[in-house]
Amino acid sequence: MKSHTLHLPKILACEADRIRSFGPEYVPYADQIRDLATRLDTGRFHLAVLGQFKRGKSTLINALLGEALLPSSVIPLTAVPTLISHGERRCVRVRFQGDREDEVVARDSIPELHQKLLGYVSEEFNPHNEQGVLQVEVTHPAALLAQGVVLIDTPGIGSIHQHNTEMTLNFLAQCDAALFLVSADPPITNVEVEFLHTIRDAVAKVFFVLNKVDYLTDEETETALSFFKRALRERAGIEGQVSVFPVSAKQGLAAATSGDADLWDSSGMAAVSEHLIGFLAAEKNAVLEDAVRK
Repeated sequence: MKSHTLHLPKILACEADRIRSFGPEYVPYADQIRDLATRLDTGRFHLAVLGQFKRGKSTLINALLGEALLPSSVIPLTAVPTLISHGERRCVRVRFQGDREDEVVARDSIPELHQKLLGYVSEEFNPHNEQGVLQVEVTHPAALLAQGVVLIDTPGIGSIHQHNTEMTLNFLAQCDAALFLVSADPPITNVEVEFLHTIRDAVAKVFFVLNKVDYLTDEETETALSFFKRALRERAGIEGQVSVFPVSAKQGLAAATSGDADLWDSSGMAAVSEHLIGFLAAEKNAVLEDAVRK
């Protein structure tokens, strides 16, 4: 098995070349397979942040990055996937559909990069993705990303923008694992339960996060956690022991930007970050291989 695993990237690369030879219409599929080969060979692990709109996905990622880089809003915002990988310098690359050349912006200024992202990933400035953005790729020096993980901010499901849900569903094939966010305002919905049925078969590993617990008392948090775990077992068909991380991504971001270690811990983000790092060290390669095989 180990020997076969070592050769799997080469097998996939050869398969990509064979499929490419079938004709121009097969090139996108060949490119996808070659990308899988590269990810397996380099250990680049795709961790998507999924959930209904306005659950706090972008804020959670910003907390993990340690700064407010990704746009967030009180209205449905993210319109296209944003992939954040490790790099010594902050850089934004916008990839377009068709033959249009990529647009690259390298800046140390967070406000400038934030504004550039807003122009391409938001429904307000890019409605129905009229600019034809395929995806946005960001490099960032965050420590978590140095573990080989690529964080992916996805369009929220269940908003009035149906194409956002469709884009997220179409993107699941590129995800190796996922952080699935819910919050207590409201509790888990039928839309989220149906979405969980979909990702359960499409994504190799799912972590569950209950966000916005700063609005709850300790007793209310325990009630919400119990309700969510029961819904995962009885409604979404999640088997085995269900672990859910209660967090305040908003407080976590405030803690990260101010360097407040106590607030970082009490926000719940310390537990999420430590768990992810432990998972990446112990299980990343096995889950990545399983995802690539799927």
